[in-house]
Amino acid sequence: MKKYRIAWFRSLSGLAINISAAWFAAAFIGSTIALPKNPEELIFLTVNIIFGIVFLLLSVWFEKKVS
Repeated sequence: MKKYRIAWFRSLSGLAINISAAWFAAAFIGSTIALPKNPEELIFLTVNIIFGIVFLLLSVWFEKKVS
């Protein structure tokens, strides 16, 4: 049973790191193409970075559960 739990944590960690990379890509590619011109775009950029950090930390947490 422990092997299955480890496999799930590894899978979720991989998924979380990919989602984190997507959030960072959305933040940095989007802001490179068009710099934020109004407060809504700045909020969108900030939210993307925050979610990128959250999923990065989630990935680290899943990896710590495995070891």
